[in-house]
Amino acid sequence: MRSLVLIPLCLATVSAPALAQRAGDNAATQSSDAFGRSVGSEKTGLYNSEDVRGFNPVDAGNMRLEGLYFDQVERISSRLADGNTIRVGAAALRYPFPAPTGLVDYNLTQPRKDTSYSINAELGSSNAIGPGGSFEFKQPLTGTFGLSGGVGFRNATRFEGGHSRYRTWGFTSAWRPRTGTELLLFLGDFIYRSDELRPYYYPAGTTPPPKAERGLDLSQPWASRNQDLWTGGAIVKTPLLGARLEAGLFYSAKDQHSTYADLMRGVASDGSVANRRIIAEQDNYDGSWSGEMRLIKEWVGGTVNHRLIASVRGRARNRDFGGGSVLALGASTILRPDLRSEPNWTQGAKNRDEVRQITGGVSWSVVSPQHFSLDLGLSKSRYRKALDFADAAQVDPVTRDNPLLLNVAGSVHLARGLSVYAAYTRGQEEALVAPDIATNRSEAPPALRTSQVEAGARWAVTPRLTLIAGAFSIRKPYYNLDPSLRYRQLGTLTNRGVELSLTGQLAPGLTVVSGSLFLDPTISGEAVDSRLIGPRPVGQIRRRSVATLDWRMDGGHGPLSFDATVESLSSRMGNAANTLLAPPRATLNLGARYRFKMAGGTWLLRPVVLNAFNEYSWNVNASGGFTYSNPRTVTLQLVADF
Repeated sequence: MRSLVLIPLCLATVSAPALAQRAGDNAATQSSDAFGRSVGSEKTGLYNSEDVRGFNPVDAGNMRLEGLYFDQVERISSRLADGNTIRVGAAALRYPFPAPTGLVDYNLTQPRKDTSYSINAELGSSNAIGPGGSFEFKQPLTGTFGLSGGVGFRNATRFEGGHSRYRTWGFTSAWRPRTGTELLLFLGDFIYRSDELRPYYYPAGTTPPPKAERGLDLSQPWASRNQDLWTGGAIVKTPLLGARLEAGLFYSAKDQHSTYADLMRGVASDGSVANRRIIAEQDNYDGSWSGEMRLIKEWVGGTVNHRLIASVRGRARNRDFGGGSVLALGASTILRPDLRSEPNWTQGAKNRDEVRQITGGVSWSVVSPQHFSLDLGLSKSRYRKALDFADAAQVDPVTRDNPLLLNVAGSVHLARGLSVYAAYTRGQEEALVAPDIATNRSEAPPALRTSQVEAGARWAVTPRLTLIAGAFSIRKPYYNLDPSLRYRQLGTLTNRGVELSLTGQLAPGLTVVSGSLFLDPTISGEAVDSRLIGPRPVGQIRRRSVATLDWRMDGGHGPLSFDATVESLSSRMGNAANTLLAPPRATLNLGARYRFKMAGGTWLLRPVVLNAFNEYSWNVNASGGFTYSNPRTVTLQLVADF
């Protein structure tokens, strides 16, 4: 372990009251269920912003920012968002206009009444994490106006070899002229520079690739990603005409100056590669303006609380893609570096993809405390997608759809601490973009009509410990590669599953966040009936179990705490023919926190061991590309709040 070097900053002149900002981050103790919670740089639970019940909520368009509709294109600067919460099952009750495959709701970093400054420094063993750090602040400037924001960096040697340089910045201003009224303006950027390429392995047979040496740099030095991920917008919330107005306008964009995909096809058991190709493109752009305006009226009728919401949400998304080159490198290997000179290539004309969508809806929620709740929502959407191919010989398709979207959910209290719930949601979601290995790479199908039914129960085992058990069934069109590697609809995917969550305090100072997902994903349709593909989707798990224990000594008040997380995954299908499996895996992460006061600040020292037993396993993406799991890594983080 290298020594930890802190960025020297003089904060002795800060006279405002101190407020803990990052030293108190703990995703486990701040989780109310095991469905997924992100706090700062920490995550816990079954799901995350890229995987909810077997689907990617970012690609599906199921994102919210401060509860408002947000068409996220790519990753948000960590200087703008404090974290996010996954809303599925019981966690989605009373949430207006839910999505069939769940929602991810971001919390925006905001200035408050108190001044706070945070410094974070981090290093990892063998440079696998790389030196990194950040500086963040929350600064009131007047009684009604304040700023928050910060900058961050990381220079890393990647787990799979190669180097990366990341930079983040973001700033939020808040104006709160009176109680109940606020205006937020924010802008941030997540910057990738010299992000060297990780190859994907596509096995030739029915067994996973041989174990490649982890950390061995197989990338081509000229094939690195350089891109900016922008996020900005405005939010206003204020009383209006006896109701409450909430509105947001957001911009999200991915500006790719250079991007590559390294595809090793036909990987044999001896590590040889039959055909290595690099997809090279420049100046791709994907940007979206989106937002929502809603008027909320709440009132009490007898013992029943009512909430009525009228909403208009929409987006305008433009994407330029394609025109790159396929650089054929021929035979290669995954066992040692195979450096090549960069072939001459040129960037051709771009294809254009435009989406316009506007949705109006009404949501009504009624709650009788300790008796029942009922949520109803009805929306009408107008959707238009137009593709303009650079090749004049190709037909430029235009898709229009005007679906009626519906959600119904309810819960009933059966006894003290015990309730049951059920819900039905019919929605519209985007499909995944065609992967790099596809012959029609980067094409995006039109939006899909999806549906979900679910039911479950919530039981307060103790006042501080909650058990949730639920079952769901999701149906949506299935897009993936056919045997000719064309990305198209191959049938209908039904994900039936059961999810369990046990979260809360087992004893003073001892917190548990544990959950399991049991999933039965099945494809149906002509492609399966004709045995063009198998009935199981590529890359999806059948089971995931996660358990985190966090023990803070002295009944939860001591300076020292320990935590352990165990994750267990089932095998995953590795190819469309269903003849290849990636084996199951289990990993253990260990960590500790030591809190102390020094120099007028609150400090946190946090060592973590990731993959403590150095388990070697394989990840599989939806197109059948294999990458190995990260090795055992030790990180040391030092955080100071002033």
